Amino acid sequence: MKYSYYPGCTLHASTKEYDMSTRAVCEKLGIELVELEDWNCCGALGAFSYNYFLSVALPARNLALAERKNLKLAAPCNACFHNLAKANKLIKDSEDLKKRVNDVMDIPYNGTAEVRHLLDIIVNEVGLETVAKSITRPLKGLRVVPYYGCLIVRPTEIARFDDQENPQSLDNLLKTLGAEVLPFPMKVKCCGASLVVNDEELAFQLTKRILETAKDVGANCVAVTCPLCHTNLDAYQSKIESKYNVTLGLPVLYFTQIMGLAMGIEPKKLGLEKNMVPTDKIVESVTGVKKVPQLVKMKAGGK
Repeated sequence: MKYSYYPGCTLHASTKEYDMSTRAVCEKLGIELVELEDWNCCGALGAFSYNYFLSVALPARNLALAERKNLKLAAPCNACFHNLAKANKLIKDSEDLKKRVNDVMDIPYNGTAEVRHLLDIIVNEVGLETVAKSITRPLKGLRVVPYYGCLIVRPTEIARFDDQENPQSLDNLLKTLGAEVLPFPMKVKCCGASLVVNDEELAFQLTKRILETAKDVGANCVAVTCPLCHTNLDAYQSKIESKYNVTLGLPVLYFTQIMGLAMGIEPKKLGLEKNMVPTDKIVESVTGVKKVPQLVKMKAGGK
């Protein structure tokens, strides 16, 4: 299987562990990822509020690059997937908008690209039977909650591969890996996203509620599908503990990192030492290795 690959800005910078684990897992599954040459930022979560046309034109250029490859476009980031899929639908639905976008781009877009989230590709195109055959270390004893976030399954006109309120694709994938998947009522609740920039108090309250609910149901880790969700739940966790005088200490792993552990991929190839909340105990429970070297890191928002 061969796909164009759009890593987006964060997977090349602050969340390299997602890119590392994505590439390692896809290699194991026989998925060839062809990174788009000269890709640009999709606009993240800010472009829409700044300039509507820009929020369409930015992802449209990446769609044009994928169209040239004549391959389906894989996007691991929820926000990138949302922006690319949304722009794709808007352009396909409006010849006028397509013309206006093409007038400002260096390469034309004809509207034929297909965008898929990486989770969708693994569950629905590769298939859980194929995933099961790649498992060398079933995740017995791992009690995990699946956190989808709010963008990967909404709205239905662009995110059609799972239910909006009670998605099951990540649940089923984790079960296939041998983990115990716990009922999690917060699985599609917003973590605050980039709200942390201008309303830290509200963003932290949203994130705290998700993490505390995960602990209350008995989870020893959280599985995520989005770099921004991961940042809020993982990188800001220590600051939330200090601010609200609570103890969380809950590892937050990308679903590809969890897959990689089950597939026998070395923890360093999965970037597990880059996670802010230590993943030592998770790795030890799966592999028997007692220590994952942690980087010396600054706490988010402080020293």
